[in-house]
Amino acid sequence: MRARYAALLVSACVGVLTGCGGGDSEPKSSHPGAKVFADAGCGGCHTFDAAGSNGSFGPNLDDLNPSFDQVVSKVKSGGGGMPSFEGKLSEQEIRDVASFVSGQEAGRAAAQGISVVKPKPFKPNTQRLEGCLDAECRRQAFGNLAYREGPKPALELFRAKLSDDAIESDCHRIAHTIGAASLQHYDGDVGKALAEGNAICASGYYHGLLEWKLAGVPKDEVASVARTVCDQTKSTASSFVYYQCVHGLGHGLMLYTLYDLPSALRLCHKLRTDFDRVSCSGGVFMENQQSSYGITSPWLKKDDLLYPCGIVSRSDKTYCYLLATSRILPQVGWDWEKAADWCRKSEKGFVHLCFQSYGRDASGSSIQDPAKIRDLCAKAGSGEQECIFGAVRDILNTDPTDLRASRLCQLVKPEHRAHCAYGIGSIVAVTHSDTAAKRADCRRFQPGRYYADCLRGASV
Repeated sequence: MRARYAALLVSACVGVLTGCGGGDSEPKSSHPGAKVFADAGCGGCHTFDAAGSNGSFGPNLDDLNPSFDQVVSKVKSGGGGMPSFEGKLSEQEIRDVASFVSGQEAGRAAAQGISVVKPKPFKPNTQRLEGCLDAECRRQAFGNLAYREGPKPALELFRAKLSDDAIESDCHRIAHTIGAASLQHYDGDVGKALAEGNAICASGYYHGLLEWKLAGVPKDEVASVARTVCDQTKSTASSFVYYQCVHGLGHGLMLYTLYDLPSALRLCHKLRTDFDRVSCSGGVFMENQQSSYGITSPWLKKDDLLYPCGIVSRSDKTYCYLLATSRILPQVGWDWEKAADWCRKSEKGFVHLCFQSYGRDASGSSIQDPAKIRDLCAKAGSGEQECIFGAVRDILNTDPTDLRASRLCQLVKPEHRAHCAYGIGSIVAVTHSDTAAKRADCRRFQPGRYYADCLRGASV
């Protein structure tokens, strides 16, 4: 069925031959292939979310998911009622529309000289923390400890050393390394490794060990492995740890596909539930914007700091925007007002998510200090309330027991306190599975008038 549809795929891309109508005057995406798609009238025949089209003459491209190579070959060779476009479209136009339709950037990235080198797995050696003068040495030393003695001693020492500015500034990547080394300590047993970890430094431990669980899995088996790797965790751990497992899969899939974001997202889409698919996509976008290995993804643009949020399918936009400011802030020199202006440029219906990302970064950059978070969120202007919501969630994502979350809600403007308490509840909801525990946690965090808002966030 897929092969038959692939043969039909591009036949609708010239309206004069298919009767599908002319090209759209305005492309719905900033992707260069979107203009080729629109000018050729493809939207008159195809439903394709990224292009905002709903044609029904040809296959639904969102369902079809043709490969980059299939589209390039068909455009060039024609057949099945479709003429060859070799010589009619430039080589770059063909690659652009193939990239757009397939969701694969590999061809355009290669044409621009962008190369992605596969990161190397953790390899233990004899290095210890004493005497380390650079980040790579420190990561290796913490990883060695986790490999030799297990994650608990490594994570305990790591927490004790966070007052060191050099370690704190690199904490997420160090936690990644501890996770990867711990997976080796447990001979690849994800359940054991996850059970011994924690969410320190934005859950880097969970991300690191899941990244390497997929290493070496054959391509025809990776989707099946991805669907089952967190199953044990789901039955034996809290919903919070299960979320971290599935989110970590997204990081792992980006690594597995060599930072081919569309391919990684398609693998996320093959997971069983909406919760799994969305959580996995979050890991993909996080790894895309902040590579754990210093790799520059081809899915980033210097002149469009919201990219690729504008071109991914609607189902993937949520998490893309929830991570947007992690890309924006370094590019604007940590000018928070400029970052807020970029958030206001987000697509309609997603502006609030960008400001929640802003809040998460306000929390991270202030090391979860409630007063500093409040001051940074004030710079968001119209996005202040969503900034606070994102920040309080970040505090609890780092440590689900951290009472600074409650302190933040007390410090913010009165009109934002109910939404802040609701944000606490939204994390309580994934930290506990039973109603009594949720009520107890909300009572601990939000005594008084905002208790009900916490319960509402916890779906109680």
